[in-house]
Amino acid sequence: MHQTGYTRASTLGPIAGVVTAAGGSIERVFRRADLPLALLESPDALLPLRDHFRLLMVTSRELHDEVFAARLGRQTSMSGLGVFGRWVAQAPTLLEAIQRAGTSLPHMLQNATQLVVRRYDNDIHWSYELADPARDGRQQNEMLAIWYMIAVVRHFAGACWLPDRIVLADLPSRLRCPVGELMGTDTAIGNAASAIVFDRRLLTSVNPDLEQEDGLSASELGRIFDLPDPEDLPGRLSVLIELELLDRRPTLSRIGSRSGLARRTLQRRLGELGLSYSDLLRNALQRRAVRLLCQTDRSIGDIASMLGYDDPAHFSRAFERWSGVAPTRWRGLREPRARRP
Repeated sequence: MHQTGYTRASTLGPIAGVVTAAGGSIERVFRRADLPLALLESPDALLPLRDHFRLLMVTSRELHDEVFAARLGRQTSMSGLGVFGRWVAQAPTLLEAIQRAGTSLPHMLQNATQLVVRRYDNDIHWSYELADPARDGRQQNEMLAIWYMIAVVRHFAGACWLPDRIVLADLPSRLRCPVGELMGTDTAIGNAASAIVFDRRLLTSVNPDLEQEDGLSASELGRIFDLPDPEDLPGRLSVLIELELLDRRPTLSRIGSRSGLARRTLQRRLGELGLSYSDLLRNALQRRAVRLLCQTDRSIGDIASMLGYDDPAHFSRAFERWSGVAPTRWRGLREPRARRP
C-alpha cells in the first residue's frame, strides 16, 4: 500500500477559519484535495498522512501562500488535539509531557511519526521525524507540527514562550525569512529532522494546572490503540472506508484506488485473511451507525441517508441483523433511565 501513516483530522487545526479569513474557499480546497468536507466536523476521524499533506499543499496554492501552514500553526492549541492533547497536558512536568507525547503519538494521534528528544550540552533538540514516504505537502505539515510542539512547551513555560531556535528540514532558502517572521524566533535550515531547540532547564517546569485536571475516562483511554498498525491491512482499509463514509458510500474500486492496490489484489489479500471487502464495509457501517446513534440526536432517516441507504427501512433491517434490535429500540436502551425519587 502507498500510505504508511495515518493522522486524525484534528491535526488540521482551525484550517477553515484561516482559509476563509484569507479570502479562500474551504469547500474548493477540500474538493481539490479529494477529501470530504465533513472532516471539519469529525476531528477524531483518521485520514492517510499523504492526504493530510496534500490538503495543506492545496490550501497553500489556493491562498498563494507558501508559508500557509506556519500561519495556521500560530492558531493551534493543545486543546484542539482532543484526547491526545489532554493526556499530554495532564503530565506533572514538561519532561513527562514530552515523554507522553513521544510514546502515545503513534497510538493516539498520528503514526509513522516519532517525536525524539536529544541533548546537546545545555540544549534540548526535540524533533519531529516522519517515516511516511509522501513528499507533496510534507514541508507544510512540518511547519504545522512544529507549532503543536511549541504549544506543548507553552502549557508549562507560558503562553508567550518561544524556542531559542527552530530547525526545518529541507526548507527552501527563500522561505527562511518569512517563516522566521511567523515563528517569531531564529529559523535554521537543516538536513536532518525538523526540531525545536530550547534550554534543558525547562524540562523541570511544573504543570500550572496540575490540580485542576480530572484525568481521562475509560472510554478515552480505550482510544489509545485505535490507529491501525502498518502491517494491519484490514485496519488500514477500514480507515479508508470510514473516511469515504463521511461523504459517500465507498466502493471497492474507490478503496482500491486510495489504498494503491489493484481491485483483484485487494480482494486476494483479504481472502488470504479470511475476509472480504463486504465484511469490512459492514463493520464500518456498524461502527458509524453506533456512533451516530450515541453521539447525535439525528433521526433514523437522517442516519440512514448519511450511511448511503436510500430507504430508512433498509437501514433499520440491516441494523437489526447486526445488533438483534431495531435502531430506535437500541437507542432507547442506551438512554439513561430517569432516577426514581
